[in-house]
Amino acid sequence: MDASQSCVVCGVEDESATHIFLHCEVVSKVWLKMFNWLQFPFITPPNLLVHLDCWSNEATSKKLKKGFWLIGGFNDCVKEIDESVDSIKVLSWYWSLNRLKVGTFMYHEWCWNPRDCLSR
Repeated sequence: MDASQSCVVCGVEDESATHIFLHCEVVSKVWLKMFNWLQFPFITPPNLLVHLDCWSNEATSKKLKKGFWLIGGFNDCVKEIDESVDSIKVLSWYWSLNRLKVGTFMYHEWCWNPRDCLSR
C-alpha cells in the first residue's frame, strides 16, 4: 500500500519537505516573486540545505541576515500566489519593525526596497 500523500498546496506531486518548500509549482512561483523583490538571483535549489545557504550568503550584515530569515519563514501558501506574496510582505514588514532593531520606515518603502530598510 502506498503511504504517500499529494501535496497540500498543488495537489499534483507527492508531498515531501523538498517538494513543498522548493519544487511545488505554486511555492516556486512564490519564491521567484520573493527573490525578485529582495533582488536575489533565483535558481531553484536541489534541496533545503542549499536553499538555506542561499539565504545566508545573500546577507551582507547581521541586520540583513535577521531580516531575510524573518521574510523567508512564510506559510499558508494555498492562497493565490500574488496574495501570498503580499501577505508575506505585510507580515515581514510588521515583524521587522517590531522585532529587529532597524529604523522606522513606511510599508511602501518596505515593498520598494527591503534591503535598504533592513540596513537602517
